Amino acid sequence: MNAPMPAPARTRAPASEASAWRAAVLRADRAVCWIGRLAVALTLAMVLVFCFAQVLDRYVLKTQFDAWDQIARIGMLWCAFLGAAMALRERRNVVIDIIDGHLSERARRVRDRLFDAMLLALAATLFYKGLDVVEVGHFQDIVGTPFTYAVSYAALTAGMAFFMLFLALRLLIPDAPVPRDAFARGDGDNEMPGTHP
Repeated sequence: MNAPMPAPARTRAPASEASAWRAAVLRADRAVCWIGRLAVALTLAMVLVFCFAQVLDRYVLKTQFDAWDQIARIGMLWCAFLGAAMALRERRNVVIDIIDGHLSERARRVRDRLFDAMLLALAATLFYKGLDVVEVGHFQDIVGTPFTYAVSYAALTAGMAFFMLFLALRLLIPDAPVPRDAFARGDGDNEMPGTHP
């Protein structure tokens, strides 16, 4: 009778597989950051254009179109929620670091992972509950526009989707580099003043 073959020992994935996985995740992160930055720029441009057009219409054109401010508000909502997600990813969000000097490096890492996990749970909850709010918004028209309030409420949902992506990245790759700022002047500047580690 033959003796059974021992089970192969579990080994960690080779470093090349881990680095390939990490590189793929970081490439996806760069693409999502580019989309987020573009969305923030476009919504901010929309706010600017519609606010300027409202003033121009009121004092020069005198048309009957009265939804300039409504559309600018929609753009502002989208800009705020997407911009908050981008600030989180680029680690430019407001941070209170009173106890950072008293904690060891390991305690700070544990605290950061714990807060990221809690914020991920909160963002997932807001995303899930936001879907119901968007559905209700389909039945509420925004006066003077062809839109419903679902367009406004979807800003929260989209912002929370970005939050979840960026927080998952922080948890998977805690030392992920901050994406290069689109408006940075220096090529070698990886350190951005005022950012939280």
